[in-house]
Amino acid sequence: MCLPIEQKYSKCLLITFFVICLWIGIGYSQINFKLIKTNYHRIQTRVNAFIITNNCTSLRFNATKENIERVFPNYFHIYCFKSIPLNDSRIHLSTSTVLKKFSSNLLSFITVWTYEIPKYSKNGEREWSFVFEDDVNFIEPSKVSLLNYTNAVQELMQNREIQLDHGVFYLGICGPTFANNSRALVTKFSNNSLLSYKGYGWCAHGMGLTTKRAKDFWLDMSLYRPTPDGAIDFFLREYCIRSKNQFYILGSNLQWPPGTDHYGIAFQDRGRFNSEMN
Repeated sequence: MCLPIEQKYSKCLLITFFVICLWIGIGYSQINFKLIKTNYHRIQTRVNAFIITNNCTSLRFNATKENIERVFPNYFHIYCFKSIPLNDSRIHLSTSTVLKKFSSNLLSFITVWTYEIPKYSKNGEREWSFVFEDDVNFIEPSKVSLLNYTNAVQELMQNREIQLDHGVFYLGICGPTFANNSRALVTKFSNNSLLSYKGYGWCAHGMGLTTKRAKDFWLDMSLYRPTPDGAIDFFLREYCIRSKNQFYILGSNLQWPPGTDHYGIAFQDRGRFNSEMN
């Protein structure tokens, strides 16, 4: 049955209107995300980075600071955060030094995430900050055809999924389990030799977080019934397993030093510094 001309005309107008609205919506979404990226570059010159350490004048702190500045030249504004002392009233009541150190590590990360990062963030909830432990070193960027890692981290910081959905990524991890369905993010100009996959694992020696993620991270973790004893990496790993949230690791295809279980561009420099968890 043929429709009257008026009905055909009205139907065409309705379809046209719907297509225009859809086009505007998609365009606005893309423009809005581009504005986030543009404003980020316009406002934030140096990115805040926090090194958690027992002593802000120690060799461990200064070596880590030099390592960061070597592979991220003129990129970070580095702050020292003195870890929570073992005699703090919030520390585990056990006589075990190991459990007390676990508590110090956990409380230090929670404090940096929840209070220090928001305090120094001046550019909104999407601003990125980085947190390092004081035994961090990096694979030389030349091994992946780069002069430094600045553009590599910026690519992840500007990735839509990472910025808006995850709000966090690793620079290094231990004993990772990579997601089966994770597609690789390939760093530009690395000759396809610097890849990032989603996963989870142990260690928290280097990571980037948005202000929004940092403020809410411990609250999100605590909703998944964390056990009472462990360092921050234990809780983070359990959170990823239980919540099924997994995060990208920059340099997932890089295992360094050889024979260790460290993956990513950052590793714990056990050749120079012992673990302070023992």
